[in-house]
Amino acid sequence: MEQYVRQNFERAMQLPMPTKTFAKLKASGRFIALTVRPGIINKHLTSAQLNVLARLADEGAVKYSAGHSFIVSVHDEMLDEVMQILTDVELYVVPPTPSAIMKCCDFCDGDELAALPIAKELLREIEQMPLKKRVRIGFNACTLACYNAVQDDLALIYHNGGFDIYGGAVPMGRRASSGELLAKNIPEQYIIECVKKLLVHYNTSNVEKFFRFIKKEKESIQQYLKGD
Repeated sequence: MEQYVRQNFERAMQLPMPTKTFAKLKASGRFIALTVRPGIINKHLTSAQLNVLARLADEGAVKYSAGHSFIVSVHDEMLDEVMQILTDVELYVVPPTPSAIMKCCDFCDGDELAALPIAKELLREIEQMPLKKRVRIGFNACTLACYNAVQDDLALIYHNGGFDIYGGAVPMGRRASSGELLAKNIPEQYIIECVKKLLVHYNTSNVEKFFRFIKKEKESIQQYLKGD
């Protein structure tokens, strides 16, 4: 086995850089990048889904992102057709519009389902809510937070029937940092109202970047999250 591992490593080191990136495709034509996932909660791919992604990679580009999604680059003339092809095999497609986008954990592949009902309610109420900029909301079903929700714009960490809320992460760059704790133990029956209020507050503010909004409005946000 060690021999094959070494051979595989050497081959991987020799792989060339990709020639079809989104930036290169966009420079040569009207290409759009779609965020595509196996599901909202499910992280496993089927053979049919893999076949579709392989075909689209031949026509454009497919890249795996740090946000646990595939970035599928397609020509804008094919957008409707490609979205139909993707949804036909039950892939979840996030439209390329500024909105709230939730990134859920995998609920330990179905072993930790206590938070699933409230997660589904949040998705119905919050997912793709129009905003001035895309806001990524991480949802973790337990305190392990294994999908790194605290590195997203907003993080909802479930435990014992309530949520801790973090916000304002800077996921990249030399000043990268996790989100700040904004509230602890918010009962699950209030979490949708709290998230909506926070997003509306952001959308009506004069601050474009979400982490700067959190930094500027942290005290007022903490007051209304606590119910003061």
